[in-house]
Amino acid sequence: MKNYKFFAALLLSALLFNQAFAEPKRVFTEDEFINVFSGKPKSRVVKYLGEPDNKNISIKPKGANSVVGAKMRIEQDKKDKAKVEMWYYNNIVEYAPKKTYKFVELTMMNDRIVNIGFFNQ
Repeated sequence: MKNYKFFAALLLSALLFNQAFAEPKRVFTEDEFINVFSGKPKSRVVKYLGEPDNKNISIKPKGANSVVGAKMRIEQDKKDKAKVEMWYYNNIVEYAPKKTYKFVELTMMNDRIVNIGFFNQ
């Protein structure tokens, strides 16, 4: 029983020590974020922000070409090679002093950022 309490105390102190010295997430202004990441490769995002809090892969619904926007002529081989991902980060962009957007969405096409969105809902 004595050993159990000792190991529990050791584990708790290690967790608290780790939290105390953990590097906090960097918070950017809107302009800083856009300047640092717009049009940049995925490797830059991972270097500065680490892995995202959430990831999604874009899927185009069947028949979407007949409904969405103007038809564009894109060579079929380029269209098939396009890989679109959305990465989400939480509370890293500030819009007012001590107020951050809940979510930042980075849309990447072929591992390069093509769109940045800031959301509170």
